[in-house]
Formats: sequence, structure tokens, C-alpha cells
Amino acid sequence: MAKFTRTPLSVGVVYRQDGKILPVVIFYGEKKFPIDKILDSKKRAPRTVGSISPIEFTVSVAGETKRIYFEEDTGKWFAVKEAR
Repeated sequence: MAKFTRTPLSVGVVYRQDGKILPVVIFYGEKKFPIDKILDSKKRAPRTVGSISPIEFTVSVAGETKRIYFEEDTGKWFAVKEAR
């Protein structure tokens, strides 16, 4: 059975006037990954790692679909990666 871990991320966001959060760039290590498009967003926790009621953003980065999560209670962004 595969094991998964939370991978902390730094994310650049735009806050709209209506209060919605729009992620625009992901920073991971020394690399920067612009978000091409937000495909979906909803309150949804990943089943494989612990979290506190996050918003799941499904985004397109360089043509690949990725899921990133934002915990409003903690202000933390993360992704879920398979542990090696």
C-alpha cells in the first residue's frame, strides 16, 4: 500500500474583491511554476494525509493537471506526494 505525505508549498495568490482566493504561481524550492488555469476549486480534504478542512484547487501547470490545497484555518498551502 502506498504512503503519502504533505509537501509544503509557497503559493502566490490574488485576492478578488468578493474574497475569493486565486492561486497564480507555485514556488517549490528554488523553482517557480506559473499556474496556467484554475480548473476547479472546492472544499475537499485529501484522503491520504491529515488536514484541516482545506480548499482543493485543481490547476493546470505547464499543461499538467495538479492538485494543491489551502487550509484557511492555518494559512498553509500543500500538495500531496507519494512517499518514497
